[in-house]
Amino acid sequence: MEMKLKKLWPIIGAMSVLLVAPTFADNYQQNAGMQQTKSGQGTYQRGTYREITPNAGPRVANGADVFITADFIWWKAVQEGTTFATSGFQNSFATDLDAPRGRVAEVGKEWSPGFKVGLGLNLNQDGWDIYAEYTWLQSNNRNSISVVNDQTNGPSFFLQPTTELVAVSGVFEAESVTKANARWHHHLNVIDLELGRNFYLSQYFTMRPFIGLKGTWQDNDYRVSFFQFDGVDLEVGPYRMRNRNDMWGIGVRGGFDIAWYMTKNWSFYGDLAWTAMWADYDDIRRKDTLTQEDPNNEDALISTVLFNTHYDSHYAVKFVGELELGVRWEMWFYDDNYHFAVQAGWEEQVWLNWNTFIQIGDIDIWSDLNFHGLNLKFRFDF
Repeated sequence: MEMKLKKLWPIIGAMSVLLVAPTFADNYQQNAGMQQTKSGQGTYQRGTYREITPNAGPRVANGADVFITADFIWWKAVQEGTTFATSGFQNSFATDLDAPRGRVAEVGKEWSPGFKVGLGLNLNQDGWDIYAEYTWLQSNNRNSISVVNDQTNGPSFFLQPTTELVAVSGVFEAESVTKANARWHHHLNVIDLELGRNFYLSQYFTMRPFIGLKGTWQDNDYRVSFFQFDGVDLEVGPYRMRNRNDMWGIGVRGGFDIAWYMTKNWSFYGDLAWTAMWADYDDIRRKDTLTQEDPNNEDALISTVLFNTHYDSHYAVKFVGELELGVRWEMWFYDDNYHFAVQAGWEEQVWLNWNTFIQIGDIDIWSDLNFHGLNLKFRFDF
């Protein structure tokens, strides 16, 4: 019996070690895991908290944790669907005459200056920040086109997407139009609100994901005038068409900003954002008028409203995409109590199916609104 117990002692001892070892190991890890944080404000226990993505700031020492930004922007606004006239058609239908070379006339493409201003606050919660930015841009674009209306030589005439409306008048026909001009005006207001955190993914690469809201209110005015001359004098017209869109919207916006540092002061950056924008089109209208001689008084002119309609209201969710690439320079000064940065980049925005103009005898066509151009941003942390 004693011999059997002696043989079992090694087995019993090994099992005891296996049962007790995890407890000793856990106590050792807890003691070894108690470490002092960099700020010296306390300790953290390994397994309960570990800073995997260190805060990348920028953050100044002994400051108010507030930063301000200001941008000068030079953007080209492009509103699609604003072609108002096309020349290059043969109107005599003679077999021995070819149509002259014409051109397409459109508006809705204009470079304009604007600005952005922003205010941010660095929070004490693990490097998170809150940032709000306002964007303002106002664009105006004009264009005109004219041809000679000569039935003998058979030159070109105008063809315009809504000329069926011209034909409604009975006295003003597309084939007789010899001059047209158009004007487009757009006013952009945008407010972006972000909650984000900038952190290191590696020694030279940072990322700042963010989530927030995007709000906008915009005015869009598009006017076209057609003139009919008998060679020298105005015969009938002008025929004026006015489209107006007023809208506002708010949506959820998310994205991320990245930066790759070549040195402490110089870096390349890229920003990407997307928004699902709930939009309210509270004023989409079109009004057309024809001015001509008063049949009862040759010296007087009368204006007749030929078309006048509008949407009661229209609601939709639209997609907005934003992208910017550029280079940044930054510095800390006065014992790191202040931070200053300047960056220059190229930004593009696409507002998909954002605007529409009421058509006659056809379904409405929604067109994209695009912005692209240069950004020059200044940032100051204090």
